[in-house]
Amino acid sequence: MLILLIITVTTGRLITNLNKGWKFRRSDNNTWYPANVPSTIHMDLFDNKLIDDPYFEDNLMSMYELELEDWEYKLEFTNKEFDYDINELVFEGIDTHADVYLNDIQILKANNQHRTWRVMIQNLQVQNTLRIYFYSAARHDLMKQLQDSPLNLPYNYTYSRKAAYHYGWDWGPRIVTCGIWKDVYLDQYDYGRIISMHARALKIYEKSVVIEINIETYLINVGTYTIEVQFKGLDEITINNQYPLNIVNTKFLYNVSDIELWWPIGQGQQKLYQLQAYLIKNESYVDYLKITTGFRVAQWIQEKDGDKTQTFKFRINGRDVYLKGANYIPPEMSLPRALKNPSIYERIFQDSIAAGYNGLRFWGGGQFEYDIFYELADKYGIIIWHDLMFACAMYPGTDDFIANVQAELKDNVKRLRIHPSIVLWNGNNEVEIGWKEWGWKKNRVEQEVSMLQQWYNILFLQAIPNVLNEIHPEIYYWPTSPSTSVNNVEELGFGDIHYWGVWASKHQIENYTKFIGRFNSEYGMQAMIDVNNFKKVVPKQYDLNFDSPVFQIHERHIRGIPLIKEYLKNYTNYNSNVHSFLQLTYFSQIIQHLSLQTAITSLRSAKPYNMGTFYWQINDVWPVISWASVDYYGCWKGGHYAAKKYHSDPALTAIQNEDQIQVYLVNDNIVNYTGNVTIELKQYNGFIVKSWEYKFQEISQNASKRLLNYYIQNYNQTYRSLYLQMNFYCNQKNCDYRGVYNFGRPKEWQLQKPDISYTLQGNTITFISKSLAKYVYVFSNSDCINLSDNFFDLSPDVPYMITMKEPKKFSFFSYYDLLITAVNSDLLLLNEGLTALILSEND
Repeated sequence: MLILLIITVTTGRLITNLNKGWKFRRSDNNTWYPANVPSTIHMDLFDNKLIDDPYFEDNLMSMYELELEDWEYKLEFTNKEFDYDINELVFEGIDTHADVYLNDIQILKANNQHRTWRVMIQNLQVQNTLRIYFYSAARHDLMKQLQDSPLNLPYNYTYSRKAAYHYGWDWGPRIVTCGIWKDVYLDQYDYGRIISMHARALKIYEKSVVIEINIETYLINVGTYTIEVQFKGLDEITINNQYPLNIVNTKFLYNVSDIELWWPIGQGQQKLYQLQAYLIKNESYVDYLKITTGFRVAQWIQEKDGDKTQTFKFRINGRDVYLKGANYIPPEMSLPRALKNPSIYERIFQDSIAAGYNGLRFWGGGQFEYDIFYELADKYGIIIWHDLMFACAMYPGTDDFIANVQAELKDNVKRLRIHPSIVLWNGNNEVEIGWKEWGWKKNRVEQEVSMLQQWYNILFLQAIPNVLNEIHPEIYYWPTSPSTSVNNVEELGFGDIHYWGVWASKHQIENYTKFIGRFNSEYGMQAMIDVNNFKKVVPKQYDLNFDSPVFQIHERHIRGIPLIKEYLKNYTNYNSNVHSFLQLTYFSQIIQHLSLQTAITSLRSAKPYNMGTFYWQINDVWPVISWASVDYYGCWKGGHYAAKKYHSDPALTAIQNEDQIQVYLVNDNIVNYTGNVTIELKQYNGFIVKSWEYKFQEISQNASKRLLNYYIQNYNQTYRSLYLQMNFYCNQKNCDYRGVYNFGRPKEWQLQKPDISYTLQGNTITFISKSLAKYVYVFSNSDCINLSDNFFDLSPDVPYMITMKEPKKFSFFSYYDLLITAVNSDLLLLNEGLTALILSEND
């Protein structure tokens, strides 16, 4: 997004915002309605009460016919300035296929949602009419597919440079929208303008950093120009030179002493600096640009460390960093809706930090985000693995398509390269693996296969890296994710993997301990959305079941419901005949919690062989049953509480492989921790069967240390009623760790009555239990409560405190309560009938 107040000195440049006053209509209708730019057609239709909320009940079904329509937007604006050498109309985001007219003269034919369109205009008047005619992307794609037949691309959405998720995904609805999704403005200036500025660290010494500063300018008059760069807190840099016409790149090196580096969270401070550039002609300011950036050297290290193995790890400022976090998808189907509510972005980053993330993988089926996303990543130290906008299909390799993509990259990478949080550009999501393994070659003649392979190579191995090497050479380019197949667990020794055997192939959750790559960049487990939040879009009680068509609309995976049932059956005691919808939600979130616990602990324990874990996914694009660990409304699911616990530093992790149990002490940040470790094999009533003590333990930064390797005798007969209690008593402040590991699956546990009691003081609840209580769930019958912990375990006779942001009425139950209390109504008995909670349809 353009920062419209960026020019704080008097210059010869005038920027006039043209976001206000737009109207829209369907192309075959004469009635115009007010539009809100930035927006999309679906947002404008909804704001004018012409459609119902697409997220509510089954309203999605009525959205499909809209994607075949053409739409028109218009704006009447006044211009009083005619003395400028250059007049340009700038469209930062047009979605997607559109003809643009100024005063009935066509000035642009747009065909890429991801590009910024800058048009030099000659027919500017005092009173002007700007019109944009949007063509249906769905019809465009179909016509292109018919023209290319029989060479049909897998999924024809790739014919449009448009956000792929608009066409529907296994977590998102199909809403193929259009509209003006970013700013529109009139840009008027003399002599020239500054296009971009970039500053990067080339070399880090003990007390100084060599910085290269690149100023890109557009000049329309030959002559002597002066470029001044002010590095806040340091000396001013002035360059005088005789410049030719048009695009000019001015580069220079600057050795800066006593500069503070930018680090990811947990590794150091997130120091940011302001740089200001001035373009001066004839002692007058022509243009001005300010950026905020940080300085670091980011590398991805791939070194051979075995016959068939090679490292794949992130290194920043000379230090290896274990990355942990999740995949990020767009937070809304119409992204301007998130822009108008920027607290959504703040919430996502706060949820990331709270759950111990230091990174996010930006998924390639969406669209390049607004500046606020990257600014928050810089501010909080969240590393961004950034996919380019290609996902899950083959793409054209024609000359016009390649040229369009290269222009798209230049627009976006020049804008985003100032952000130190971005450390990797990834060419595509699952395109290569799909081509090799998903049947896209089936029934194709050799000539077709050869052509599609050639198109892939031209786009991802030539055209894209050529642009990146030119404009952002310091950041590593990874052509595709995953790079490594998971068909054979013995061949995971290099690159990154997407492991979907658990879930998609119905593998047992315990398989997470075996499928350990050098970097696991996708894996996950679906869970139901919070009951209170689900009722916002599915309010009728009779729709709260798997068989309801309305329910099924809010589960986008074609096999989602059968797979959820499969894992519930294999791992829990859920019975659809006796358990309520709230209990179903609880059971499903336990499965997600257990899955992320198993995966994260296995991967972190495998350091330095494994150096990264990004589960799928942190957020949702609408109210849906999905893999997200935080639902659309911001409610944490069981998986997010698991991520918080098992991402923590330091942590004790237990890994079970058949009849072996291993316990590791792990640490990912820069602090060296010391303390004592106790590991106890206990019965559920707290009786200690066996114990181990490790005194004076030290866990250094970015390390994993195995403490225990124990053979479990007679496992199948005895260990369903035993658990491991793991404690790290830390010598530093606020770093004690207490964890529980249960053998077997929840449905096999021989739990005893826990007799849980609690005390409430202010926002703090203190629980205590007489025997082991599993997955204690604290909730409200009116809205979601995000707590300091939930789905937690209570060790016998050990008080455990959790906090609420603000005092609220709450109820709770544990896994044991659902074993003895089967309720097929809205009455849920808690704590042996001592507490009763009425869940009404109106809550």
